[in-house]
Amino acid sequence: TTLLYTIKFEAMSQAAERCLPVYLQSLKQSENLGEEIVADQQQVVELDTRRQQNRQALRAVKGEKEEDKMWVMMGNEFVKVEKGVVEEWLERDQGVLDKEIQGVRQGMKDKVAALKKLEGEEMPQGFHLNALSPHELSDIGSEVGRVTERYVDE
Repeated sequence: TTLLYTIKFEAMSQAAERCLPVYLQSLKQSENLGEEIVADQQQVVELDTRRQQNRQALRAVKGEKEEDKMWVMMGNEFVKVEKGVVEEWLERDQGVLDKEIQGVRQGMKDKVAALKKLEGEEMPQGFHLNALSPHELSDIGSEVGRVTERYVDE
């Protein structure tokens, strides 16, 4: 009986030794993906902070009514630039920041999906949904308004 247990234990031990590298590789991949997701979250926070500061600067520039030119710091120097040009720069920067944030968030969704797949879990329904754009929201609002008006009139 002890010989039978010894043989079974040795067989199980050999099978475990064959599976261990695969398990460790899977664990390493999970850890790396987790670290990348945390880094992406931090990057989104930093980009969003820059976007908020950019938005504040844009509102401050638009609030200035009496000046045609403004002092702007570029690098280590102050330069006097037309107000319209400054607004254009800030709006362009705002668009670039929005696209960067959207790209990082999409990449983060893909990494979370890969992590869930490695862990053998299913993705929740609606995980890859995207927010509606302002244009799409206004279209929906105008459609809802028309439908509401039709029912109110009847």
